Amino acid sequence: MNSFSTKFGYQRERNIVGIVPLVLLFALVIDSALPSIFPKAFLGNQQIIVSHLLIYFIVTFAFYLKNSSILIYAFIIGLIADAYNSTILGLYAILYFLMAYCIISVRKHFPRNAIIHMMLFIVSLTFIDFIVYFFYQQVGLSQLLFEDYVLMRLGPTLIFNTALTFFMYFPNRMLVRWLGYDDHIIF
Repeated sequence: MNSFSTKFGYQRERNIVGIVPLVLLFALVIDSALPSIFPKAFLGNQQIIVSHLLIYFIVTFAFYLKNSSILIYAFIIGLIADAYNSTILGLYAILYFLMAYCIISVRKHFPRNAIIHMMLFIVSLTFIDFIVYFFYQQVGLSQLLFEDYVLMRLGPTLIFNTALTFFMYFPNRMLVRWLGYDDHIIF
């Protein structure tokens, strides 16, 4: 029995080390393409949606996985995201790292279920999007007023990503179970 649990634990670690970075990299690539396939008829004049599938998976792995290697993965994928999407290198890397650290710190106080996971995702997404807006505002890269930011960017982004969490629930559940965590509770 002991050798089985050791072998199972080793297999789980191997799955995490191999799959988690690939899922995060795949989410980064999909994030860029997902809003462009969303029908423009659902958007108002000058509204922008931003997909945060990468944040969704960082929250998922930080919330459900027991090891803290997600901190390193979040920082590295944040650097890649900065080089790929942003003009300021290191902003998303630090924010993703801090987000993963905060979720790892507070997850012991919450039951592991989909509602809590979705709420943590929405709070994390709002926090990161607002910090990026505030930082760009201070540096002078954005001249968007706060009211316009909330109505034209944050609101549609939150609606889109909330709908995305519902669509991603079952694939995410299968991924978490495949990684060896069966305490993923359905509502």
